Parts: sequence; C-alpha cells; structure tokens
Amino acid sequence: MTMKRVTAPIRFLLRRTAVYLVCFAMAAAGQGLSAAPFAFVTNQGDDSVTVIDLSSLRSTVSIKVGSKPAGIAVSRNGRRIYVTNPESRDVYLLDGIEFKSLAHKAVGKGPLGIALSPDDTRVYVADWYEDRVYVLDADDLSILGRIAVGDSPSGLEVSKDGQLLFVADRDDNMISIVDTGENRVIRRIAVGKRPFGIRLDPEGKRLYVANVASDDLSVVDLDSLSVIATIAVGSTPYGVAVAPDSRRVFVTNQHENTLSVIDPDKLEETHRLAIGEFPEGIIAHPDDGRVYIANWFDNELVVLDIESLQIIKQIPTGDSPRAFGVFVAGGS
Repeated sequence: MTMKRVTAPIRFLLRRTAVYLVCFAMAAAGQGLSAAPFAFVTNQGDDSVTVIDLSSLRSTVSIKVGSKPAGIAVSRNGRRIYVTNPESRDVYLLDGIEFKSLAHKAVGKGPLGIALSPDDTRVYVADWYEDRVYVLDADDLSILGRIAVGDSPSGLEVSKDGQLLFVADRDDNMISIVDTGENRVIRRIAVGKRPFGIRLDPEGKRLYVANVASDDLSVVDLDSLSVIATIAVGSTPYGVAVAPDSRRVFVTNQHENTLSVIDPDKLEETHRLAIGEFPEGIIAHPDDGRVYIANWFDNELVVLDIESLQIIKQIPTGDSPRAFGVFVAGGS
C-alpha cells in the first residue's frame, strides 16, 4: 500500500471531524455531561486503583484490580473506569460511583495503553507483546476486533469524532493511524525515538508525542499529517497533558524528576519544574485549572496550578502509581 493510496481517505475522514464535533458537542450539552470530581490512579506496586476526591484533594478508597496495573481510561461521565493489568493480562471494569469491580476480561499477552471512543461504547487496548490493538465492547468487555499495528504499541488516543485511533508504536519510532470504521492502519508517521505517551489537544488539531529515547516531544499537525516541530525536553519523557485552552503543554520527564512546560504557539519549552521522583502519568483537568501528576517513586499525586505553575498539594496514593492514560473524566 502506497502513501498516495491512503492519503485521500485520511483527509476525507479528517474533513468530517468538524461536522461530528459540532454534533457531539450538542449531544453532550443536551445530556448535561460534566467531569466527575475524582481521579483514578493505577498503583503498580500493590495492584490497586486509588480514588482521589478532587474537591477535597484527599485519597478516599482503594480498589483491588489485576496484577501490575498501568493503563487507565475514565468515561466522560466518570461512571466507568477501565484498567489494564499487564502481568495478569486482563482488563478490569470498575464502577466509578460505588468504587468496586464490575467485571474483568483476559486480553492478549500484555495489555498496556487504553482509550475510550468519544461515545464511551468502545474500549481500545494496546497489547505490548502482540503488536496489536484490541477493540472491546465497553459494557461487557467482549472482544469486537483486533488491529495489527507496529512494534510494542503503548499510548493510545482517539480523535474527537471517533473516526481515527492514534497508536504510539514504541519500538518502531512511529505513530500508526487507524481507521476505526474498518479497524485497519491507513497511515504511519515517523516521530522521535521510542514514542510512548501521546495526547491530542482539546481541539483535535495536534497530537503531542513523548519520545522516551530521544528526550523530545514530536508535534504532529493533523491537517497535514506531518511532524511540524520536535521540541527538546528533559530526560526520558513519559506522559503528556494539554491545558483545556491549549495554551500550555506539559511533559513528565522520568529520569530527571522534572516537568517540562511547552508553549504550543512558539513551539518551545518555557519552564522546567522540579516535580518529584519519577513522574509518569499526567492529566489536565477540564475545568478546575489544575494538572495532576503521578510520581511513581514518591507514591503521590502532585496537584499543580496551570497558570502559576505552583504545587498546590501532594496527595498520597498506593505503591508505585503509574496513571498511564486519561485518569480524570474529560481530562486532556
């Protein structure tokens, strides 16, 4: 398959995005959807998920899941939480209201990254060892499909209209773009070395890619489907978050214990903050003006003010928090 043959369908899908976004926004407004006031943090060291009340900034309860949980996805209304457990090779479905396990399903050999479709009906799970993405039914976790992607898939993101799935193929140094209607890869984009965490901006115009081995952030323009910038950050970047107004991008630097702050207009790093030991998962809340960072070696969730860049609080979690994915409803 040549690039010329796949370019046209991708651009057609992207043009449809604007129409779908308007319809989806109207539907969401009609349903009164809003972010739930909780963060759900996967703890790899004690096989649990810590539930944190974002109103009081306190840990409330711990939910037992499978072995070595890492990836997490929260539904838009916060009522359902999905957790990947690479060691027990399964996915858990949790109740976000009663804070209990509802179901679990064996999935592949190494489920890691996880993402939900915008309508919360499909769950996408990256299998690190099988080089594929599983498609699950969000209600019963039944397997609906399998998508062959690149080597060692990790981070996942779904376009705002649900038409495209973006996959970080870590050991191929590529981003795979999947047509979710046909469940097949229709384009691949070369990025930096060992891409891992990825995040779309709230407008769905850019994809930010943290490259673990090249210590940089690739910025992918989704109109041209090309890398428009490569921004140097700290050592071993892991996770990415984007402010709700898209004015700042945040990158956790694992081996440097820092947080890079990026100006997306100037496409440059503006700040590098000491944030705690081995920062990993990160999310920007849609409306509380805060960024939340899981520090793996500190067993804590750091609360950072988006504007002042000051640490507000450090909240205890379980052992070895990862929080790889969207662990706050509506987060970016």
